[in-house]
Amino acid sequence: MPVPLLDLVRQYEPLREEIRQAIDRVCDSQRFILGAEVDDFERESAALLETLHAVGVTSGTDALLVALMALGVGDGDEVVMPTFTFFATAGVVARLGATPVFVDVDRVDYCMDPEQLAESISDRTRAVIPVHLFGQAAAMDRIMEVAGDVPVVEDCAQAWGADFNGAQVGSIGLIGAYSFFPSKNLGCFGDGGLVTTDNADLDRSLRELRVHGQSGPYRHPIVGGNFRIDALQAAILRVKLPHV
Repeated sequence: MPVPLLDLVRQYEPLREEIRQAIDRVCDSQRFILGAEVDDFERESAALLETLHAVGVTSGTDALLVALMALGVGDGDEVVMPTFTFFATAGVVARLGATPVFVDVDRVDYCMDPEQLAESISDRTRAVIPVHLFGQAAAMDRIMEVAGDVPVVEDCAQAWGADFNGAQVGSIGLIGAYSFFPSKNLGCFGDGGLVTTDNADLDRSLRELRVHGQSGPYRHPIVGGNFRIDALQAAILRVKLPHV
């Protein structure tokens, strides 16, 4: 019998009732934007991923975008990344006016080759984005060593729960970025994403950026965007968290 590469129905069936209850819970509360479901999802995710902070956003693409915005990446900057990745990794860099700089991947794990990274860092490098692929981690020890003071943003879209030498991916660099596209290791019922960090200042910036740069009622000291994960997706993801 042919076995599909991806069978979302088979994944859904055992959790059907729990997911319906979670959706009903949100509908009964009528709190669809941020609120308790998002707060609880962020707290539970941070605990699982071994980070101090987790910020739910609209997609994996926006997770990368808001991370780079929080770091101030812009015109004239360079961001180093592997050649083998989804378009969004480079797309968000170009969107901010910066230049993607590509390095090849290791032939064993298909993740960023740290030695080629060493040859590609310049005085214009504003960030490094290693991409963890197929549930396995890039060589983060060497990448962190090579990056030095340059911020490392881990693209964890395909590696929820993966670890490197016992440390969760997304907790090793300055920032981690996750995707909850339905086909990912942990998928929601639409689009969703998450940004992780241990840095309190970055956490505050990320939370402001996801609500149009808002720091308080009608106060927008910076320009952000509408990057909020919705409560329905957060509730569904909370059901799935223990099963990954």
